Amino acid sequence: MADFDYTNNVVRCKNSGNVIEILKFGPDVDPSDFDVIETITEGDKAPKHKPVITRENDAYVVKVGEVEHPMDEDHYIAVIELIADGQVHKQYLQPGDKPIATFKIPEATELYARELCTLHGLWKAEL
Repeated sequence: MADFDYTNNVVRCKNSGNVIEILKFGPDVDPSDFDVIETITEGDKAPKHKPVITRENDAYVVKVGEVEHPMDEDHYIAVIELIADGQVHKQYLQPGDKPIATFKIPEATELYARELCTLHGLWKAEL
């Protein structure tokens, strides 16, 4: 397992298609059974996918895209994640929810957000 990069730890199981966040592989798991989902930071789909992070009062607000992302049954944002000074904060979403999350945490020196679109992958932005 020494070759696996745990900083890019979101994978898709080749057998089931499940998207999984790996914290550490166990001794009987073969990493070749998984495809790493690379983070996307730019491109033609960025206006509806790249997270936008703002500081409002005592919270960080993460909105998915400059243009609101659809939240349909077959195409939606499954999770918004904010990583602030090494701490992970998550908001899981369902179809019909607004693609936005508010995290009431202190100001951070290192900060980035990721979101997973069920059709267009894993997107990342830094503040």
